Amino acid sequence: MQSLVSKFSHAIRGITYALGNDRGYRVQTALIGAVVIGIFFYFDPLEIWEVLFVILAYTIMLITELQNSALEKALDCIHPDRNEDIGRSKDMAAGAVLTAAGFLLFVIAMLVYGRI
Repeated sequence: MQSLVSKFSHAIRGITYALGNDRGYRVQTALIGAVVIGIFFYFDPLEIWEVLFVILAYTIMLITELQNSALEKALDCIHPDRNEDIGRSKDMAAGAVLTAAGFLLFVIAMLVYGRI
């Protein structure tokens, strides 16, 4: 049981660190989170499946941003000098975040389109 509690504390510490030190994660948590909450109020009432899709897309984006930030931090520690292959790795991780954000925008666009 102690190990399980320890694992949760590491995860909470990681999220707390990202909120305090990673601008991209803060922006996506606060700004895009506000947009998502605004959608819930603007399109009230939403079907449960619509709410779930928006939350799923938003959560995927946040998870992807955390993974991107973790990868970038690790790569910067391993190879602090500029390196073309590491740059490509960072670009691909950023591309994953962009893809997740695109999915969120698609879900929102379909929500809006369904109500026009």
